[in-house]
Amino acid sequence: MRIEEATNSGELEVVKSSILYNMGEEPNELLLVPDNMGELIVPLTDQITLKLIGHPKLTKLDVDRCYFLKPRRRGMAITCKSNARFLIVKINPIYAGDICRDLCEVSHSIHSMDLSKDSLRKLKKLKKEGGRVVENILRSESVITDSVTTTLNTTVVSSIERIKHTSGIIKVRDIYHSLNVSKSKLEQHFNKKIGLTPKEFCKIEKINYFINLYREDEDQNLTELTYKCGYYDQSHLIKDFRYFLDVSPKKFFASTYIA
Repeated sequence: MRIEEATNSGELEVVKSSILYNMGEEPNELLLVPDNMGELIVPLTDQITLKLIGHPKLTKLDVDRCYFLKPRRRGMAITCKSNARFLIVKINPIYAGDICRDLCEVSHSIHSMDLSKDSLRKLKKLKKEGGRVVENILRSESVITDSVTTTLNTTVVSSIERIKHTSGIIKVRDIYHSLNVSKSKLEQHFNKKIGLTPKEFCKIEKINYFINLYREDEDQNLTELTYKCGYYDQSHLIKDFRYFLDVSPKKFFASTYIA
């Protein structure tokens, strides 16, 4: 499997955009870790199938269509044919609720949206896409640009900054105390804007922190890394892996098709 990534920051805050190819002769599966980002998925050459962990229903995404997912509570598997080509664009979660507001939900947390024929044509022509190119295409789509102009919720923005600064190793009560808001008010804002609770957002940041640190040095002491990432012990880490990805950490890191 080949993954090409481009990082860019700008008005839309497109954080990462990737074109993914499957090189094998058999259908391949890509397991995606939840990462607290909104996701725009565009099948470019073939239909792909999504399965959200914890939900038995398979959702088929058709070529020439565009789909938006709010930040996911759990992992997601993408199955596609060999040589399939599709685009995944990661978008700042603060816009997720507003983008989904006027979209049609086709399956659990998966929303369908139309891209203009011109945008689809440009996306299909991309062989090595860059964040700026993708951002310019998305900026022409009113459903996204309208969301960008929405007034940001300062409580949610400040909460996210605190969570990311600590890599999720922060207690929710410390967040709402520091912001001088009630727990219920903070959760209300988060659910409306992001689609997650603050606690879920923290857990997802924490497991990504562990995964990224482990990949930097696979020979490091796992017990020490577990404590460093805010887990009480390895059993809590394994529990989170099974919840988010339905696999053990050992099986996760041994898999060929992980993103």
